[in-house]
This record gives sequence, structure tokens and C-alpha cells, in this order.
Amino acid sequence: MAFIRFVLGGSNSGKTKFSEKLSLEISSLSGKLYFVATGVAFDKEMQVKIDLHKKNRNSSFSSIESPDLSTEIFANASKNDVILIDCISVFVSNVICMEEFEETQIDKFKLAIENSNANLVIVGQETSLGVIPDNELSRNFLKKSGHLNQFVAEIANEVYFVTAGISQKIKG
Repeated sequence: MAFIRFVLGGSNSGKTKFSEKLSLEISSLSGKLYFVATGVAFDKEMQVKIDLHKKNRNSSFSSIESPDLSTEIFANASKNDVILIDCISVFVSNVICMEEFEETQIDKFKLAIENSNANLVIVGQETSLGVIPDNELSRNFLKKSGHLNQFVAEIANEVYFVTAGISQKIKG
């Protein structure tokens, strides 16, 4: 099973920057370094955010765009490889909102990370710190995202929480 590091935080908290730094620190010369991006540019603002992430990403990463996390990289990576997944909360949103994705994709992702041999750095948004939304879609997202966060935190070897660019190790 993979060695899993889970990085949680709020929007624009510095999760990605911390996760990239962590991934670079744990990568070995013999392994490969992957960045699996889940973001989809539904509007201009999101496209700008994605472009900025790409521009700021270290060139050591091989980038894979996979909004539904159906990539085979989890099964094909070796124990020396590092896979950074950014972010599972966007993945959950994709699964819920995009017609071509099925909610069973969440279960497939769980199996993929449990069976991967690679070092995984998984980024997720802590969604339980706000108010309960007034609409069913948002509540469904919070429920599914919260359950996935709990699953990943349970199987993770280390869990970090990032606030204002400062990381705090909360497990491991």
C-alpha cells in the first residue's frame, strides 16, 4: 500500500504550495513525480486559476489532467514515484455536477489509492467549517466531500492542515 500524506485546508490557504514542496522533498532520484489536476475551467476565473497553478508548478512534475481521477497512474506507479493529487474536493464537485461522471467514481478512486504502490500526496478542502448551505446540491457536496475526507484521513499515514500558508501536522 502507498504511503499517504493528506493535506487539508480552506480555499486559498496555501495547500497546493505546501503539497508541491512536500512532494518534492519526498521524491527520490529513481522515482517519477506526477501532478494529477482535477480542475475544470467552467468559466474565465477558473481558467485564470488553473493557468496560474500551471505557471507556478515546478517543472519536475509530469502533469496529468483528470477531472474524474480515472487515470491509470495510481495502478502503474512504482513505490519510488510520488503522485500529488490536487484536489479531491474539486473531484467530488465534478462527480456530482458533470453528467458524464458517475458517483461510483468516488468508490473507484478509494480503491485506486488503497491499491497504489506510490507515495501519494492528496489535497482536499476542509468543507466542514462553514455554515450548512440552504440547497440540496451544496449539502450533497458537503456530505460526499466530508465522507471522502474522513476516509482519506483514516487511511493516511500523515495528515496536515494548512491555514494562511502555515502547515500543522495533525496525524502521524
